[in-house]
Amino acid sequence: MYLTKEIIQEALKNVQKFEHGLSDYFASNGYNLHDNLGRRNALCSQAQEKELAKALSKHFESVVQDGAPGKPDIYIGDINKELECKLTSGTRSGSVSYALQTDWRTLENKGKLDYLYVLCDKDFEKFCVLYFKDLSTEDFYPPASGSRGKSRMKKSSAMKKAICLHGNFKTKNDQYINSYQEKITENINEYLSKVITLNKKYLSDDLPSESNLDVFNKFKNKLESSLIKKLDTCVTKLNYWKDTDPQYSFILESLSEE
Repeated sequence: MYLTKEIIQEALKNVQKFEHGLSDYFASNGYNLHDNLGRRNALCSQAQEKELAKALSKHFESVVQDGAPGKPDIYIGDINKELECKLTSGTRSGSVSYALQTDWRTLENKGKLDYLYVLCDKDFEKFCVLYFKDLSTEDFYPPASGSRGKSRMKKSSAMKKAICLHGNFKTKNDQYINSYQEKITENINEYLSKVITLNKKYLSDDLPSESNLDVFNKFKNKLESSLIKKLDTCVTKLNYWKDTDPQYSFILESLSEE
């Protein structure tokens, strides 16, 4: 493992300093750097590569940062390792989603590559950094028409190889599974509590009247019917999240949090 949290922190702090300085310069000329995050990220991508290469050079003798077409973003000669660096602030349509991409042809030609994805927020204050070892075309979807050769990561397979170097990530599946399991327990407990209340109200006598028994059974049947509907809904949703491919959410943290 040639990348560490310390190396990532050092590089990102310098990239963040560059981004903030760039933002101030834009503002001094009446522009807003954050109006177009794609362009902002493109400007910061070179800084990301250079600062990471600089931090790696303190631990390896032969570190080359190029980024030209057909060349690796970073090459570490000591260990013969190529590293592709990506920076994304996600897409915003209500909530923020991160489609981790690569150039399909480059990966197809190389066979396998290491990747470093830096996920950032709009203000470049919080980050989640993911390192992937030996990703192949099997870990990405073939490029869609009009995507200019860009391929979207197949997270169901690629995320199994992810090492988080800053921030965190979790599966939405586990969140929903736990939630519906809790709802099942809550619904059963609510049903039992109401049955106990009915029992005390209508069957507390040693020999309850026939009318009380009828009323008790009527209300109990309604409660059972309601419980079955609620459990059916919860079990259906629970099984969906158990069977569906993992869906991930990313937790971005400031550089001072680690």
